[in-house]
Amino acid sequence: MFQSSPHSSGPHSLGPSSVIVGSRKSEVPPIPMEPEAHRKWLAEELERTRARLLQADRLATLGTIAAGVGHELNNVAAILNHTATFIRMRAAAGQPPEPDDLIALERGVAHLTEHARNLLHLGAPSQDRQEVLDVAAVIADVLSMLHVSGRTKRVSIMTHAPKSPVRVAMSRTKLEQIFVNLVTNAADAVIEQPPEGRLIRIEVSEIREEGRAFCLVEDAGTGMAPEVLARVFETYFTTKPSGKGTGLGLSVVKSLIEAVGGYIEIESELGKGTAVRFDLPLST
Repeated sequence: MFQSSPHSSGPHSLGPSSVIVGSRKSEVPPIPMEPEAHRKWLAEELERTRARLLQADRLATLGTIAAGVGHELNNVAAILNHTATFIRMRAAAGQPPEPDDLIALERGVAHLTEHARNLLHLGAPSQDRQEVLDVAAVIADVLSMLHVSGRTKRVSIMTHAPKSPVRVAMSRTKLEQIFVNLVTNAADAVIEQPPEGRLIRIEVSEIREEGRAFCLVEDAGTGMAPEVLARVFETYFTTKPSGKGTGLGLSVVKSLIEAVGGYIEIESELGKGTAVRFDLPLST
């Protein structure tokens, strides 16, 4: 690492608003001091920081899920390869493929396509455009992806939603990110319980007169002490062991919900579980 003497001067000394990049001097734009320009700069800097946090959380979540999904997709690929071998053997003998083999191929391809699509939705900023979404359908996709990745295979999840769609207008990627974080947290909270206690409940409802969609993710897990509950929305705060959590999840969830005019609250009691409730504006 290059170092300079604190007494150095001349063309290579550092001024108050310059940095060394490689071996070249580069000027850093000064922070505007005029009140209105300063407020604008702060708002832009806050948005840039928020975007970096969202992407950091998304990539951490994607990496965890991708590892599990990759294992599952390898299993599917092995089945497809096995089926293709049988079809080739029949073709070599001048026989048509068995109908069951063709069905197995179709199902395997559909399986691969579904989970590739889910991973792309979760990981691609290009999917951040706002669209009208059925909340229950997004939850179903997230639960499928988490199950395949192994994150929820050892827990029981009960879902309840109205028969008619509950529609909200927001980015699909961001709505998925909300539920991935909340369901993963709930699964982590119950996994050490006896099998009959590994329960997660997800509910979706709406009040059309108020124009709001309501969501609940509740677990029967370990719960949180009051001092932990008071800090759950702090960026980088986590009670998970090193390497098991980034401390971004709930901070990001809160930011995503509030960005579209929603509200989130968490109720928890040590030894009795946690309930996360939030609302979102219904699509007009």
